[in-house]
Amino acid sequence: MPNTTSRDPVFIIDNLETLKALSDPLRIQILERLAPKPQTVNQVAEGLGLASSRLYYHFKLLESHGLIKVVETRLVNNMIERDYWLVAEEIEIDKDLLSFSSKEGQENIVQIVRSSWEATLEDLMRTLQAHQIHIANGQVTTPREMVMLKLRSRLSLKSYKAFIEKFNNLMEEFNQADEGLEGGEELQDYHLACFIYPSYSYDGEGEAVNENDKN
Repeated sequence: MPNTTSRDPVFIIDNLETLKALSDPLRIQILERLAPKPQTVNQVAEGLGLASSRLYYHFKLLESHGLIKVVETRLVNNMIERDYWLVAEEIEIDKDLLSFSSKEGQENIVQIVRSSWEATLEDLMRTLQAHQIHIANGQVTTPREMVMLKLRSRLSLKSYKAFIEKFNNLMEEFNQADEGLEGGEELQDYHLACFIYPSYSYDGEGEAVNENDKN
């Protein structure tokens, strides 16, 4: 019987111990796998192409810090099988933990960014490997485009704010676009990862300078 299938809208990480638990590429991938629906350790391991024995410690750690929870328990072949799910629809980090004004805050920023991008890289490489296998087996019938870009644009603050508003609306549309299985058409997971930020450099005297101020 399900223990609970309800989730909070947002879970806010407000302590360093939980942030450290999150700051691991493999644990980030586990959370990403559990985001759409509850799954067992074995199901997540299969999706990641790993032995389930490698994940039990990480599941236990994520559960102990309140990031995931058991939503169903059942007996299968005289063994207890558990379905895990994220505790909330969104996981956010308290801004105080990512304050650049302290050395600890800077280290937290480096760790969470590094872990997130390492998780993205591992997912990308696993995807490319699986794609090659599908091509070799004749399973790929419809090409799907992958986009990788690094762009730079010079904008006024007004233009930047207007763009961010449109960008956030587009990201929300992407996030809400999960169609489920309809009409018998098989759907494909798509991942999106990006940074948008005002870029600064240093002048000859070591002062931070906005690139737009140079002209």
